[in-house]
Amino acid sequence: MSARPPSLMRQLLLWQAIALLVAWMGLGLLVTSLVLGPGHGAVDQRLRDAALLLADAAALQADDPAAMANHLDRMAPRLMAHLGWEAAGPAHPMVFQVHDAQGHPLHASQLPGQPALPPATSKDQSHEISDAQGRRWRGFSAWDPQRRVEVRVAEPASLAWTAIADVLMSTLGSQLGVFVWHGLVIWLSLRVGFKPLRQLAQRIADRPAGDLRPIVLDRLHAETAPVLREINALLARESTRLDLEHHFLADAAHELRTPLAAVSAQAHLLLQETDAQARSHAGQALRQGIERVSHLLTQLLTLAKADRQDVQPVHSCLDLAELVRQRVAQLSSLARARRMVLEVDAPPSLRVRGDAPGLCSVIDNLVDNALRHAPAGSPVTIQLSVDGPHAVLHVRDQGPGIPETERERVFERFYRMPGTTETGTGLGLAIVRRIVARHGGDIRFIEPQGAGALARLTW
Repeated sequence: MSARPPSLMRQLLLWQAIALLVAWMGLGLLVTSLVLGPGHGAVDQRLRDAALLLADAAALQADDPAAMANHLDRMAPRLMAHLGWEAAGPAHPMVFQVHDAQGHPLHASQLPGQPALPPATSKDQSHEISDAQGRRWRGFSAWDPQRRVEVRVAEPASLAWTAIADVLMSTLGSQLGVFVWHGLVIWLSLRVGFKPLRQLAQRIADRPAGDLRPIVLDRLHAETAPVLREINALLARESTRLDLEHHFLADAAHELRTPLAAVSAQAHLLLQETDAQARSHAGQALRQGIERVSHLLTQLLTLAKADRQDVQPVHSCLDLAELVRQRVAQLSSLARARRMVLEVDAPPSLRVRGDAPGLCSVIDNLVDNALRHAPAGSPVTIQLSVDGPHAVLHVRDQGPGIPETERERVFERFYRMPGTTETGTGLGLAIVRRIVARHGGDIRFIEPQGAGALARLTW
């Protein structure tokens, strides 16, 4: 059972959730930095303001400790309300302690178990301390401008964290609302936006096998038009491929019908003939017919292999000059049988990357084609050279040549020029062009200087 494909909608919702979570965590870091930043956070600023205000108030009555204590006790609640402590409730009070210039205590808030606050150094400073119960306090110490008294204030460290948590939870609630709303919008948008794709999928599903007509949608969108265009292009290519295969099979059946009929007739004659000489002629004709059928089948298989798109040829570094000399040596017996001469002009070595079997088929077909159409006793020239980054192979014969209007058509399958009397399958040049194209090269017939045909191959 195949695994269920991932959902694009779930992925979008997941990424939105992650983005909101990251934003919420970033907000938490920002709020924590603003509230608890050392020396400049909101907590330290609040403690500094309270310490300075109390220091100024205590300095005015530093000579009368009783009046100062009474004034500070009455001032502390109003100061706490002014600086925002009243929202914390009685569980989180501010505590303060007043000392003279020598560090002797003058007055302190009346909170059981409040911690002993450390003195200030040469400048105002904030600090954290613990009381007897292990509770953490955040404090600040300040001198009055005349350095007559020192005021130390503190608040529970949990007060700041509680405020931060309240802000973050409030923000989280709003972000969850945003997530739900955006999730609903995304879901509805995708449901509506994917409707053309679902329609396209349904049109494809409703197609019967073999129907390669273009798919038509009721309405095109910028996002679905490229998909539909590529699908229709694929259908067009597949239709063209099937048409070519049908034509190829029809042509192959037509080409095989004649030699097979001749083989059948010669075999029948061989069985029925009683004259020895006639039997010999029939046997020779039968052998030639079988060779023709075998050659045609070989060419068909070679062309089918060259046409395969799912199998790429294996390219390796090879010596093209040595390969040309080897193939010409193999074809020399055919040239001698036709009283012809093969002339090779190639450098000692020419390294290229290519498919050795494919290049052998190219050389064999070009040389065989030249030998078939050149008159007996004439030379066939094979020239290999280098032109910049390209390897160039010329094959020239002294035959009747190819008219300019026919120089493209001769590469078509089973095509033979009008008036051709030489036997052949009409597949050799089609095989050459297909193999050369898979090597990224080019093959064409060009105008020679003089009689004959001149094939130019570059890659």
